[in-house]
Amino acid sequence: MAKEKRKVVRIFEADEMELMAVNSRWTPEELLAQEGIFFLKDVVKILPLDPVKVKKKANEIRARQQEPWAVMGARKVWNHWIVRMKVFAPFYKLHLVSKVRKLEKDWNGNTLLEQKGLFYLTDVCKLIPFSTHQLRYQAKSTTDAKQKIGIFKDEEINSFVVDMEIFGLWVKRLWMGLPTEPRKRGKTGSRSKRKGAS
Repeated sequence: MAKEKRKVVRIFEADEMELMAVNSRWTPEELLAQEGIFFLKDVVKILPLDPVKVKKKANEIRARQQEPWAVMGARKVWNHWIVRMKVFAPFYKLHLVSKVRKLEKDWNGNTLLEQKGLFYLTDVCKLIPFSTHQLRYQAKSTTDAKQKIGIFKDEEINSFVVDMEIFGLWVKRLWMGLPTEPRKRGKTGSRSKRKGAS
């Protein structure tokens, strides 16, 4: 009797075969270009990434009845979180890269106010003559502060952030003693009646 060929069940993809070490000299771009499996604890030494955020995203994916390993390339095996870089890299770029910009070392307050994008309020206050307490108070006491003065609490990162394009204009007007809100106008078309007009 001829021997039956045993069907090989494929468990691992080619890039899942090896647990790789992170090279401490790699740049974030070099790490993201690798193929293989890495420990999350080593990945976060290179990428500006909070491991809690990765775990939170994995739980959100699981809550949608999807598999985090397939969607974002991260999962917990025993006591360790591992990352499949081929899947994790594009997910990271799309969902995990911080939307908040960092201050450059050579910036001063004037340079900062000319920037665009989001910045942490605590960072902003390092370069301008206002405290975080003062600006948080302004944000809480201003209706629609996000649109009017560019300060708001981002629930996803649980921090106050500054939209510099709006905030920069607001600070300039404030510092120059100009009104920081447009003047309210009366109803269009209404004219005050002159004395004696019939």
